[in-house]
Amino acid sequence: QGVEVQTDYVPLLNSLAMYGWQLTCVLPTPIVKTNREGNLSTKQIVFLQRPSLPQKAKKKESKVNNL
Repeated sequence: QGVEVQTDYVPLLNSLAMYGWQLTCVLPTPIVKTNREGNLSTKQIVFLQRPSLPQKAKKKESKVNNL
């Protein structure tokens, strides 16, 4: 009660989205820290993935077939 959770992954996700990365999962950790103002912060593990690029795989296959 009286607790407000603030998370802002938007800048991180926008910067990585340019390269094809997508957020898949966020895991909270038991690590909790207090700053000088008495605010609590937690560490979180962020998992990202990027889809495979089938065009590169096709190029490699065609090189192997040409040998």
